[in-house]
Amino acid sequence: MQTDYVQELVTILERLRAPDGCPWDREQTHATLKRFLIEECGELLDAIDEGDDGAMVDELGDVLLQLVFHCQLGKETGRFTLQDAARSECEKMRRRHPHVFGDTQAATAAAVVDQWDRLKRGEERHARKTSAVDGVPRQLPALHRAQVVLRKAGKVGFEWPDVSGAMAKVREELAEVEEACQAGDRERTAEELGDLLLAVVNLCRWHDLEAEDVAQQAVRKFITRFQRLEAALQQEGKALAEVQPSELVTRWRSQARV
Repeated sequence: MQTDYVQELVTILERLRAPDGCPWDREQTHATLKRFLIEECGELLDAIDEGDDGAMVDELGDVLLQLVFHCQLGKETGRFTLQDAARSECEKMRRRHPHVFGDTQAATAAAVVDQWDRLKRGEERHARKTSAVDGVPRQLPALHRAQVVLRKAGKVGFEWPDVSGAMAKVREELAEVEEACQAGDRERTAEELGDLLLAVVNLCRWHDLEAEDVAQQAVRKFITRFQRLEAALQQEGKALAEVQPSELVTRWRSQARV
């Protein structure tokens, strides 16, 4: 008989949470587990980016552990169980795919997305929302959250006529950042930098790019070039802090051509 490892994971969590179980696991709450879920999801995303199947299996397991842990906490207080969560998701997937499980038609991916959004807005929990941008999770990374908000606003018509408007907005916000910096106004500089970031996210959206992915790619590129610069200086017996800024700039630019 094939082992039901999901059920075995549930059994392990029950044992860990038992009175004679693990002291650390027994102390955890929904709130204390939040950061672990975020971290595990981040590690899973890294594994996906790296195309490492072994790492993906490992990290998917870690994410699954977090989900089962939260369901175990719900079960202990009689609020919900893993079966409740699974049943809710099954019902949702069937309800939002009437073109597969019902008799409606949706021949393209765009039609499916429009149908999904329409059905979602009609559900009781979402029908109570009064704004097109209600319900965007606060815990999302800032760039991702900004893009979701801008996408939702765009869907209801709050949108530039074309990409030139989005580009002009970036230039406008950059000019306002420069003014705030020149004035030495720290509070205004922070506000204008935020506006600039939002404008850049919107420009990413116009080019069908995910701002979060674009930023992560830029960070990875910076790390690679910086480490290459460090290695070159170490081979010459130099510490980065001992090199003149002008030389660092020259060397940094040369890294871009490697």
